[in-house]
Amino acid sequence: MHLLPPFLFLIFAALLLAGPSALASTAEDDTPSPRRLACAGDSNTNKGYPAMLQSMLGDGWTADAYAAGAATVIDGTLRPYRRTDEYRSLLASSPNVVIVMLGTNDARPLYWDELGERDTGFEGNPSQEFRHGYLELIRELRGLDSGPEVLVTTPPPIYPEKAAEKRREDLARRRDNLVGQVIPLIREVAAEAEGATLVDVHGHMSASGGSADLTHDGVHYNGAGYRKMCGVFEAALIADIEFPDN
Repeated sequence: MHLLPPFLFLIFAALLLAGPSALASTAEDDTPSPRRLACAGDSNTNKGYPAMLQSMLGDGWTADAYAAGAATVIDGTLRPYRRTDEYRSLLASSPNVVIVMLGTNDARPLYWDELGERDTGFEGNPSQEFRHGYLELIRELRGLDSGPEVLVTTPPPIYPEKAAEKRREDLARRRDNLVGQVIPLIREVAAEAEGATLVDVHGHMSASGGSADLTHDGVHYNGAGYRKMCGVFEAALIADIEFPDN
């Protein structure tokens, strides 16, 4: 018969006296905490991909949406993102990674082509304000105590031909603004901002000609579109983000 050494016997006895909860907590302490992913954006984030991405990433991640329909980077619009409750909630969430997908609504001719009045304190044109506002957004996110990495994403393609006929001209101009001006600015911002990584959602979604059938109305994506989007995000999270060990 083999007897436990006295010090092992004492440890075993202490754990038995403490009960099952002590054994469980010891096991839990060895389990890494899930990475907290915050998804910032407009309606394609609010109604779209985060829950699907959570399922793809598995138990090692939590993915939550902090998005608002019609959200923009620039001020004086229907919903400037940095003035929303969703953004305030994101700032309080201690994220490890933030995906930002904005720009689709900024590209609206009403705002980008200055067809209407905007109440903004910024002195400059919409493209200058967009660049400034996006850099400020990243600076605020990077300044959080959790020090998140920020994935700066190009918005997905717009397909005017999928929209109702009365909206096609406006969507065509929005598409042209997005491709010709907004996305190049997003690339500049991602290159300049510390702790930011560019994820080219637009490029991946446009590959092989893209497909208007991935959208409901030329702007808002459907389940198949979100699955393709999530594949881009999953690859970026695995390839581009490095974390210190817990």
